[in-house]
Amino acid sequence: MKKINTLILFCTLTMMSFAQATATTNKFRLGFKVSPNISWLASDNSNMTVGDKSLQFGYGLNFDIFFAENYAIGTGFNINNTGGKYSYFAEYTGDDIDAVGNVVTNMKQVGLISRDLRLQYLQIPLTFKMKTNEIGYLTYWGQFGLGLNMNLKALSDDNIDYLYYQNKNTFAWEKSNRETSTISSNDIKNEVNIFSANLMFAAGVEYNLSGNTSILAGLTFQNGFTDALKGNGVVKDQSTNSPTFNGGAANTPKTFELSGLPNYIELNIGILF
Repeated sequence: MKKINTLILFCTLTMMSFAQATATTNKFRLGFKVSPNISWLASDNSNMTVGDKSLQFGYGLNFDIFFAENYAIGTGFNINNTGGKYSYFAEYTGDDIDAVGNVVTNMKQVGLISRDLRLQYLQIPLTFKMKTNEIGYLTYWGQFGLGLNMNLKALSDDNIDYLYYQNKNTFAWEKSNRETSTISSNDIKNEVNIFSANLMFAAGVEYNLSGNTSILAGLTFQNGFTDALKGNGVVKDQSTNSPTFNGGAANTPKTFELSGLPNYIELNIGILF
């Protein structure tokens, strides 16, 4: 709730500044950029293990609305591709193989999933931008604010190591003999929140070519502000690094809510008019 209230307050102040800007000045700058990035998924949930960083790519349009000579509201739109690797225990339903090699059908299963995630977002930035006066041909700038995201695509490459299946008669969890499976370009959009937000911090330089036309270069750090993931996993026993179960008559797996914040550092290269 606090995050939502903060987001609403920031958007309100931004719209007020936008209104003031358009009433007092008509100075705008439009730009295009490409943005290669290094991204990763952050999670403080001990039931998940996060892995290596991922190299991704994005592009977008910048729109600066100046309400004073060196101060502007920055917006526009970006197409951002991010990603990251993580693993966790998950519950499945499917066929398995018992200890003597017989196929058992439609069983509850628990396995270890190792996932390489690729996300694509449409992002609307709402930022406050400051810049220096031109020094030689260079202008230095800094920028901070929010990035409001809508998920467009969520694909993953999954490696699933099946560990146990549940006996339908005894409800005991027995060792799986099913081979590890791999799923490439798996569509997992139903496991990703459609809306999310990032905190944005950026800095860089502009090199003036002629008149109002400049080359833009800078770095942006985007820190996940809300969870990108949704759904459940199976709780991990930290001492044995194995899935845990509730026991009792049904003997169901213990579950937790997935959580992951997409973070990335991007290099912005573009042109401003």
